[in-house]
Amino acid sequence: MYRTWLVGLLVAAGAGCVGGCGGHYLLTVPDQIAPVGGETVTVVRLQRNDFFVLAQPVDEAAIQFRIEGGPVRGAYTDKLGYAAAAVPVPDAAGRATLTASHIDYYGDEVQQAADVYVWDRDRPVIAVDMDCLPGLWLGSSEDAARALRRLVVGANLLYLTRRSARHHAGAHETLTKAGYPRGPILTWQRERWHIVRDEKMLRLPRIVVESRLVSQLPEVRKVFPRLTAGVCDSSLAAKAFAEAGMTVVMVGGASADEAADVVRRDSWADLAAQGP
Repeated sequence: MYRTWLVGLLVAAGAGCVGGCGGHYLLTVPDQIAPVGGETVTVVRLQRNDFFVLAQPVDEAAIQFRIEGGPVRGAYTDKLGYAAAAVPVPDAAGRATLTASHIDYYGDEVQQAADVYVWDRDRPVIAVDMDCLPGLWLGSSEDAARALRRLVVGANLLYLTRRSARHHAGAHETLTKAGYPRGPILTWQRERWHIVRDEKMLRLPRIVVESRLVSQLPEVRKVFPRLTAGVCDSSLAAKAFAEAGMTVVMVGGASADEAADVVRRDSWADLAAQGP
């Protein structure tokens, strides 16, 4: 009897949501970085949560992209719910807001915003393994916060994490409360994409998002060649920085055998005192 009741409940829930009612959309929009006057290839994902915690991808959904009064760009989601568009950024360095939005046939709408960091190509950039910051989720370390505040005096700062982009808004709040300087949060790996000419659309270029993941660092270094150093305290992060051809700034005594260029600091207090 219990099993029959449960199956009936699920069937009824599914039938009730065919017309667009129930559940809600989940639109994931990660932080963006781009050079002054350039553009950022923004990859977002649209899902719909109709059955408890099960978030299903939404395909063939129109997504609009816009950065603070700039031109609107659009794309349709694929079978995995991904959509991507090249969005022009402002002509001056600073932080802007990118908004992605979708409205369906039934009038259900979702909108999500993310920061866009517009940087001068000639300014140095330093990457930090955000997951290594001591006590970040438990109150943090003033030494580490002071060390990073010193770094941003002469360079732009970006954070790398294994956490999903869905959690980056909360991570920004945690970083700010702990006294860390603001900067974009990127995942170590992102979805690979390529451009094709769409035969159905007069051979207009279209961005296709692939299912495999690739390291962000090589692509970021192509755009910002002065991204030359990465701060971490683990061998795994050191390896990723080394593979991207970067100097490893190792805090503590973890090994960095695969890195050709290593700068060692005994502690975060040492890094705050001496710099990288």
